Amino acid sequence: MTLLILSDSNVVTRVALWSLVPSIIAFVFVVFVFYRSRREATIRQKEAELKQQLAEVEMKALRAQMNPHFIFNCLNSIYCFLEKQDTAKAGDYLLKFSHLIRTVLENSTHREVSLPEDLTTLHLYIQMEQMRMNQRFDYTISTDEKLDESSVLVPPLIIQPFVENSIWHGLNNKKERGNITIHISKENDMLRYLVEDNGEERKDSETFNESAIKKKSLGMSITRERLDVLNKTKNAKADFRISDIRDAQGNYKGKRIELWIPVQTID
Repeated sequence: MTLLILSDSNVVTRVALWSLVPSIIAFVFVVFVFYRSRREATIRQKEAELKQQLAEVEMKALRAQMNPHFIFNCLNSIYCFLEKQDTAKAGDYLLKFSHLIRTVLENSTHREVSLPEDLTTLHLYIQMEQMRMNQRFDYTISTDEKLDESSVLVPPLIIQPFVENSIWHGLNNKKERGNITIHISKENDMLRYLVEDNGEERKDSETFNESAIKKKSLGMSITRERLDVLNKTKNAKADFRISDIRDAQGNYKGKRIELWIPVQTID
């Protein structure tokens, strides 16, 4: 009789447990749906924040490239050519200036441009600086022969702040003839820019005025922000490194800048 009671009790327990299964499944489903909704909402919020950050950084980059200081120097150079009655140089400089302004503004609407387009803009900028400095420095821009330039996309003028620093803070006060070399190559899944100059060694605290120091820091800061956003959106490891070039005796010979960004190609 006792065994029968125990058996009946086990049956009742099993039935009670099985009757809870639908409720448990429903509860788990509700929790899953709630968790998934919260997760998707969080992802959408992060994507919106990243897009906002990207837009802000792109606008900062545009303002840095088109800053009033640069425009003032360009107009001042045109005025100097006209004052010397060198209308040919003034006209050439003005044409390059207008072309550069138009190109920068057009490229500002794109997150990436083709590498040849970007290098054309960089050529324009450097040629204007050559004219401003009375052709006191030379430059070369080359790409690795294995690199298919036409298929590569890059952020507009990502290398320009480094070239500008080489010219203004390395070559501007150099007595001998200056030189800048820019080489672009592909290393695995990264695009590598190498910029080298033979400029003078300078200490910011001794050489540059406050506005020049702030401008240099601002350019590097904006470039760092652009790379950070690029790393987030492309899950990459974009970075840059600045180092001195020295001979075997330790004598300063110039600056070297290395910049890595992920390779992006035209689909």
